[in-house]
Order: sequence, then structure tokens, then C-alpha cells
Amino acid sequence: MIMRTSQFLSVVLVATALALMSRLTAAKPPTPPEVALNVSGQSSGRVFEGIGGESAGASTRLLIDYPKKQRDQILDYLFKPHFGASLQALKCELGGDMNSTDGTEPAYFRSRSEYEHPKARYFNRGYETWLMKEARKRNPNIRLGLLQWGAPGWIDDHAAPHSTFFQRYYSQDNANYIARVVQCLKRFDGIKINFVGCYNEHNLNLKWVLLLRKALDAAGLTGVHIELADSWNWNLAVRIKADPALFHAISALGRHYPNYVSSPAAQASKIPLWSGEDWSGAKPFTATMAKLLNRNYIQGRMVRTIYWALETSYYDNLPADENGPLVAIQPWSGHYKVLGPIWAIAHTTQFAQVGWRYINTACQLLPQGGSVVALQSPHGRNYSVIIETQDATQPQNLTLHVSGGLPVDHVLHVWRSLPGDMFDRQPDITPQHGSATITLLPHAIYSLTTTTGQHKGAVGAIPPAAPFPLPYMGDFSSVAIGQSPRYFADQNGAFNITEDRKTSARVLEQKITEPQIPWTHQHPPFTVVGDMHWHNYSVACDVRLAAKGSAGIIARVAYVAWDFRQSIGYRLMLDASGGWTLTTPSKVIAQGQVSPPGSDWHRLKVVCDDGTITASLDGKRLVKVHNTESIEGMAGLATGWNHAWFRRFAVKPLPGLYFKDLAYGAQVSASSDAGGRSSSENADDDNQQTYWSAAKGNITGAWLALRLSHPQQVQHAYIVAFRGNMGKFKLQYHRAGHWLDIASGNLTGRKALWLTFAPVKAQKFRVLIESTPRHTPPALREIELLP
Repeated sequence: MIMRTSQFLSVVLVATALALMSRLTAAKPPTPPEVALNVSGQSSGRVFEGIGGESAGASTRLLIDYPKKQRDQILDYLFKPHFGASLQALKCELGGDMNSTDGTEPAYFRSRSEYEHPKARYFNRGYETWLMKEARKRNPNIRLGLLQWGAPGWIDDHAAPHSTFFQRYYSQDNANYIARVVQCLKRFDGIKINFVGCYNEHNLNLKWVLLLRKALDAAGLTGVHIELADSWNWNLAVRIKADPALFHAISALGRHYPNYVSSPAAQASKIPLWSGEDWSGAKPFTATMAKLLNRNYIQGRMVRTIYWALETSYYDNLPADENGPLVAIQPWSGHYKVLGPIWAIAHTTQFAQVGWRYINTACQLLPQGGSVVALQSPHGRNYSVIIETQDATQPQNLTLHVSGGLPVDHVLHVWRSLPGDMFDRQPDITPQHGSATITLLPHAIYSLTTTTGQHKGAVGAIPPAAPFPLPYMGDFSSVAIGQSPRYFADQNGAFNITEDRKTSARVLEQKITEPQIPWTHQHPPFTVVGDMHWHNYSVACDVRLAAKGSAGIIARVAYVAWDFRQSIGYRLMLDASGGWTLTTPSKVIAQGQVSPPGSDWHRLKVVCDDGTITASLDGKRLVKVHNTESIEGMAGLATGWNHAWFRRFAVKPLPGLYFKDLAYGAQVSASSDAGGRSSSENADDDNQQTYWSAAKGNITGAWLALRLSHPQQVQHAYIVAFRGNMGKFKLQYHRAGHWLDIASGNLTGRKALWLTFAPVKAQKFRVLIESTPRHTPPALREIELLP
């Protein structure tokens, strides 16, 4: 068939148009899914009781040592309304002079005599009283609470000789002790406590809860509520239902780390539900926080969430490092970091106040990922909607349909957070006939509100980070009586300033002479100070002993565990008989005998110079040994369960104070890993709290490899085992397609090993496992490569 020209042109034009339309149709982005939200003032939910932080486990220790300007800024970011996190509750540890995670919090009453004759100065110990006053100064409406991790050792000391710690804790004596503390905080410092908890994360004695209620009531503290039970499950809900006296004794039922959910019995209990401690600090930080604040109510009907840690103000070689939404670990420089979770919290606390009520029809998971909650003010004059889309992979449209007595035509003010652009004001939305639509981006947080006053606080330039200043000379003369020296972090016991009985000069005294009622492992008192990366330095201190007991100094504490036997570092100890020891947590390196020290001052000194450790007493060498079990770490002081006194503490740098870890920042791979906190990247993250573990069954032949950014010359390696799960291994480097041996090692029965070998220049290195002592998968805390 012959086609005419006009017909041909028509066909071409039609085909071209169809092709163009097809391309335009293909290029058009898909319409975001639509989600309708019924925001009805008639859909009444539970009463919101606020978002709070928890200062406990010595997690706030370093904050009080900050310069006042930066300290006030940090406190504003935490507590000042409409500035930062704007926290609505603060739970503080009621200290007991025992380790409660990252150190010791001091007891207000250290003896029955102090309890029976309370004085205002006892409540200046530590920093929790100061912190509660600062929080309430910024927010007079903040709810304050107390919780014990343990208790002073004198509690119930008249009990039967074989009473357990738990029996002594759950005593009338301890109930009275808590009530007396609450009374005295009001009497001496004007602090009104709103709620108290029970023995943190321990099995609960329900009869004791009734004793506590009676003790509070007898002390005139009927308005102080009891939160039950700071434990790990919701099982108590069933028992509360069957016990009317217990039901009326408490005001909240909570658990720790509930993973968004509560039990049906808890939700049916008619008692406000709390997440009494939450947030693991898991990365990504902001997403984790945003999700739990919404989902704790949506899935668990929890009306208060309290996260730990309030802020990270403890050394980063202590357990659970960087677990707060603000990091303040350099008081000497004034440097701190405000992290994304501060603004994730603000998306709730700056938009809903305690006493508002959830709108249940508008509290739900989003079908495309994320969640939304809505709350209304009393009498329905205002409302706010908080949305997070952390799990979403595409945009979605959310349409609000406002009704039930809420203001249907009020302008909605919009705030949004995206990664790298937190808490940013967006254009307002004006509802039309009670409806308003917003497009939600993935990985975002939104707050929509009819209220005003929200603000993203800013303070100007934050001082830069700086190394711990050396030399550090602790003469203690400027420290107030009863306080800790600057930057010292007690890990057990209590190292406080007192007056020398002969000269009236201020000296440091360790005051705790017996184990306390514990939370976890108890080890004899010690305190640390400085930088976990110090390598070559000297530490010295004058020590005076009591008639019995021991005292000494610590060096190169790289990793601090709840049980010092699992830590890494050196101790030089002198006892009252004249015996001395130089030890690691796992073994005695050297020991000897000198004349009994009596009541005189004696100067102890340890010098760490690469692999040489030298210990001396009063200027005379005790021992000089080669040991590389710990190659870097902090300094400190230690005692037995006895009084001891210290003065003229000094840390001085030597050449090689720091060394460069060539492996830091390398690409890490492994034959396998167990996932989660035991992934391969953890072996090279400069953090001895984390670790790599091979997968189950992967033992002989398991390996961990490091790829440096470029070839480097390596002559030393430092390998730290995790909980003894390392045995024989080879260190290898890669050349011309083959792995070649550099050195061999055996970590059986050891925590760490330093290897020295002929210099090797390469880009890839690995540890090849030959065996483990218990036939368990190998596990490493850290591997460091050094020139």
C-alpha cells in the first residue's frame, strides 16, 4: 500500500505525541499515599505526665565541674522551657556510696548518727541536690523524683546477723531513711520531691511498698507518690489488681526498656503507666528517641517516658559511654555537644504540657512507616500533633480532620527535623473546614500545633575540645569540705575533702569502710581521673593509712568495669603492715615488704614509660618491670574497705604521652559477626565498651581484618580480649595476594596483649584465630596498630 504524504505526517505526529505523553507519564512522580487522621476532642485518651531524664549511675559527675557559663548553657538545653529539651520530669539517684553504673553517688546520711541528727551540709554532697535546684529554677513545674540503686551499709544494721542485703534493703529502717531524705531536701534546700521509686532493677517486696507508703504518710509526705517498680516486666499489674491496699499505695506502674509495649493487665489496671527508664542510646540516636516517645503511648499506653542518661557527663571509658542526648565530658575545656535527641524530645515537650490528654483516634502507626500522636489541652482550647517517619521510605500525605470541640480553623504552626537540619520552623498551615494536609518526608519529625512560644535555643560558639591539661596537680586546698576534687570520678566508696587532723590543711579522705547494700558487683573503693589515651606519664601521691587497711595509686586504667577485676590498669598498693603490691586486675606483677608506714605520710609513685613500669616509695625504687598488659589509660587512687588520706596528687607527662593508632578509622571486615553490639566495626571504634564477636560455631579460622586508608609502617599491635574469649592467634599482613604472618600471640587468661615485631609496611592486616579457651566464638574489644 502506498501512503500519501499527509497521512504519513499525521501518523508521525500522533506517534510522536504518544511517545512524548508516555515519557511525561513515566517521569511524573508517584502520588504519595494518603492517610486520614481523626483528631477529635471527644476521643479522650490518657493524661500525659511528661517526658523526663534520669541523673543516676554517676552519669552527671563531670557536669558540675564545668565553667559556669557552659554549665548554665547545658542546663538550659535540658530544662529551660521552650529552649531545648524542655524536660518535664527529672529522676535522680538517691545515692548509697556504691557503684551504680558509671561510678558512685554519695549518700546523704553515712551513719545512723547523721540520720538521727541531720545537717544541711550533708545535702551538699555530690551534685544531685544542686541539679534538682537548677532544674526547678528553670522550670518551677518540673516533677522531681528519687530512686535508690542501693543503700548505705548502716541501714538495718541491727538486723539478724545473717540477714541478706535484700532483707536489709526491704526494712522499715530503709523506708524511714527515704522519708527522712525527702523531708530534709525540703527543709534544707526547698526541694519538693514529687515521687519516689523502689530498689532499682531488683525483685520487689510488695509488703515493703506498704511500709514505704506508711513511712511517707507518717512524715507528712502524703503528696509524695510511689512509682512501682523500676523493674523489667509488667507482671506486678496482676498482683496489684488483687491487692486493694497496694493499688491505693502507688500512683504509677512502670518498667524499664519496655520496647514500646505493656501488658493487657497493665493497661487494664487503671494506674498510669510509665517507661521508668528508656532509650538505649542506640544509633541512629535521633530516630531511636523519636520513635519511642510516640510509640510508648501508641503501643503501650505509657504516659511518662524517662530516659537515661540525662546527659553524658562521665568519662568515655566507663560503661555505656555516650548514652545521653547531650555529651559534656570536658569540663576543663568547656566543650560539649548537643545531639539530635535534644530536638527529638523538644518535638513533644515544647508542644504538650503535663496534664494534656492524648486523643486516641489520632494516635496510631502510619501505614507507610512512622507514627503519630495527638494531644489536647484541658478544655480543648489547643491541640498538638507529633509525627515521626523514621521507618518510612517514601513521602506520604497526612490529612487531619479536626472536630469534637477542638478549634477547627486555628492556624497550625509547623516545626520539622531532618537529619542535619533539626527543629526548623516551617510555613504555617491554615485548615479549611477543619481539615489540613501535610506531606511527610521520610526520616523526619514534625510537630503541628495551635500553641506558640516554641524556640530553638542557641548559645553562640561552644569552646573547642582540648586534651586534659597536664601536669595535673591536686593539692585540694581550693575544694570545699565534703566535696570531690575536680574531675575525679569515684567508682566505689567516697573520696571527699576533709581537714587534716594535725595541720587543718585540706586533704582527700576515703570514707567508706564496709560494703554497702549493693546494686551490682562491689569492689573496694577507687577513683579515676584524666584521659583514657594517656600512654607515658607518672602519677604520684602522698598517702596516709589508718591502723588497718591499704591505699595506693592507679595508672593506665584503659577500661573501667563495674567489677575492677574485669578492668585494665596497674595498682601500686601499700598496707598498714608495710606490705606492697604492684598488680593488674588479674595478677600480682611484683610484691615486697617495707617498714610499717604508721600514721606518717608516704609518697607513692608509678612511672609508665612504654613497656617499663617503675614503682617507688618515698623516692626509693620498689621495682622496675616490663609489662604491656595496659598501654594507655587514666590515673587514680584506691583503698581497701578502710579510711585513708591523700595529698599532693600529681600526674606529669613524659615523652610519648599519646601515641597514634594507625588502625583507627580503618575499614573493618570479619569472617562473621554475631551482629548488634558485637559487629566487626566495634573492634576499631576506639571504644572498649563495645566488641566484635564471631558468629556461633566460627572459632578456628575466624578472622578480623583491617584495611587502612593507605599503606602504613607498623611495628606494634595492642589487642584487647572481651571477657576472656580469645586464645591463640596470628597477626598477619597482606602482600601480593597472600596473608603473611607477622607475629603470634596467646590471650588465654589475659585481658590484653602488646606485640612488638620487625616493621612491616602494608595496607591490610588481620587477626587469624587458632583457638579459644572455652571453644566459644572469639571476641575482641579493640585492636590498635602503632608505628
